[in-house]
Amino acid sequence: MTDDLKSRLKANLFHAAHDAVGFDDSFSWHKDSSNTVDSWKKHSSQALAIDVFGTIKQPEHRDILMDAIAKELGLQGGGPWTVELEWSDPDNHLKELPQWPTQVDVMAQNSHNLIFFECKFTEADGGSCSQPRPLNNGQKKGKRQCNGNYEDQVNPANSKRSKCALTGKGIRYWEVIPQVLNCDPAANLSPCPFKGSWFQWMRNLTVCSEVARKKRLKPAFVLVYADGDGLHMAKKVKLPDWKEFTDCVKKDGIVFRVFSYQTIIQQLQGSISKNKDAQDLLRKLGEWVEKKIQTVQEKSNSQ
Repeated sequence: MTDDLKSRLKANLFHAAHDAVGFDDSFSWHKDSSNTVDSWKKHSSQALAIDVFGTIKQPEHRDILMDAIAKELGLQGGGPWTVELEWSDPDNHLKELPQWPTQVDVMAQNSHNLIFFECKFTEADGGSCSQPRPLNNGQKKGKRQCNGNYEDQVNPANSKRSKCALTGKGIRYWEVIPQVLNCDPAANLSPCPFKGSWFQWMRNLTVCSEVARKKRLKPAFVLVYADGDGLHMAKKVKLPDWKEFTDCVKKDGIVFRVFSYQTIIQQLQGSISKNKDAQDLLRKLGEWVEKKIQTVQEKSNSQ
């Protein structure tokens, strides 16, 4: 990593979050299509997540701030808390392909709970399943590994028969889905509910559920978004499709919430009203986050 890139990254991250990341290639920085780190950009979703959760991760106030978030989620607090950025399951409980693991923006854990935070800024939605899309290369180029339905079919790329091409590859999503979502693996579903953007949320939920089960912890998944006019996720969470997904989540299977960055910071400020230093830090963080959001909105409105 060049000194120039380090300087740009530092300039785009809230000062209290700097210690949460190594400004070198050991950290899992987001990269663009040309494989170049792009988290120095004002609209970087990763940078905004680091701003907030990198600040929370710092040891001075971590336990009290995470206890406050746990309280909002109806979870049991109590430190010590561990907070990790860009986390993926080292034990690969769901047998995901090594080159394609579920990576969550933030993982937090204490002796009672496992919480995943998926953070969005300017993204329009979650990621969709790749299996119904034509293969880009190889001998089977142009072939679709799934017809878009959850039904008995043969994957033309590997000749495996299954209802889900990923199941045919040994990935365990559909073993865990019934724990967190009202979807019956025995049924035929047309189209597959996870063909589109529900796919990313399903992955987050199933990985969180299974890892928590193995560790005997209570699972929770939180979608965090930037609230503001013109920001896609702020609109998305108010649409019927999002309500349909929310209604599909089993409330007794996993804690599932949606919070804006602004709401989280306000909640934290209310939880530490007697701690002047932490209050001052959160006030400055809130101003930093609002400035970023406003900058992105102004740029979007000018285009």
